[in-house]
Amino acid sequence: MKIFFYIQSLTGGGAERVTAALARHLVAQGHDVGVVTLASAEGDFYPLDDRVRRVSLDLVGVNRGMGKLTANYRRWRALHRALKAEQPDVVVAMMTTSIVLAILAAVGLPVRVYGSERNYPGRKTTGRPWGVLRRLVYRLAAGHIAQTREAAVWLERHTGARNVHVIPNPVIWPIPSFSPEVATESVVSRERKVILAVGSKPEQKGFDLLVRAFSTLAKDWPEWDLVILGVDAGSSAACGGGAVVERLAEQSGIPERLHLPGRVGNVMEWYERADIFVLSSRYEGFPNVLLEAMAAGCPCIAFDCDTGPRDIIEDGANGLLVPAEDVEKLRDRMAGLMANVAMRTELGGQAVQVRKAFSEERIMALWQQVLQ
Repeated sequence: MKIFFYIQSLTGGGAERVTAALARHLVAQGHDVGVVTLASAEGDFYPLDDRVRRVSLDLVGVNRGMGKLTANYRRWRALHRALKAEQPDVVVAMMTTSIVLAILAAVGLPVRVYGSERNYPGRKTTGRPWGVLRRLVYRLAAGHIAQTREAAVWLERHTGARNVHVIPNPVIWPIPSFSPEVATESVVSRERKVILAVGSKPEQKGFDLLVRAFSTLAKDWPEWDLVILGVDAGSSAACGGGAVVERLAEQSGIPERLHLPGRVGNVMEWYERADIFVLSSRYEGFPNVLLEAMAAGCPCIAFDCDTGPRDIIEDGANGLLVPAEDVEKLRDRMAGLMANVAMRTELGGQAVQVRKAFSEERIMALWQQVLQ
């Protein structure tokens, strides 16, 4: 088959990582695979297999007012032309705006479009025009892939989506390394204990909640530091900026205990360096970083948000779940785990079972069944 993926960019994030992994697996199975992005390939963070065709529409930009309508028309036209030229059998579009554009761009072409929401759509905000378009066109797709049963039910109920399949994210194991590599000892010395968090979207990932929880523990646990990978420390951008997190750390009196190394390609080394991993997300789809941390044997704590963590963690057995956005409970669970080396060892030892439960072979086989 000729299978193309359509996503805004490959800069960073769970959807981008899964796209690169799917493309690599499918091309290894003998399929003709391509990835189309709105963004230029120059900004790619996740590398693609050399056998994967890369198409960049290079139509990302800031648009306001009527400019949005014009820009999205240009994107639709460019994607339609790309699909007409490449003639894929299947297009898998990642996330709401890309799904809508892909469905519309494929009208009149012999191509099946599958949409794949990468967050729980009941919590992730979508602009009103896109929300209306989603309700109108999702039912026209050949099918949809949701990451959890809750997300599948929401799509069927609120958009009329049909042929909805539930496929969780896989654990890509061992976790590959690529540039840029940031040595752990260049950020925190070997004698320090590390609480680790990973993500590129500070508001969604609840890094402000995590900093608040850690700031109440820092005085009593002077040997522990908090490291957050994936955000730009100097940026105030709503998506991807860490400046707000840094300001909160300063206001809480712990600026020297918070480290923001930015994006790193050697994330496996950081999971191995961490003593505790925390997922403080307000909402999720199916968190890659939680799967990876557990696969690396890191004891994990996660907010029990709408979807995702409860599908991975059995509370008290292979990790700890905390009521969603409850900073006080998060602090208590963190303190308990910081104080108990035996519990950390036990949870980390059980966590590695996700390698089998969410193995790449098992999950990719589910994708191939749907697409074929």
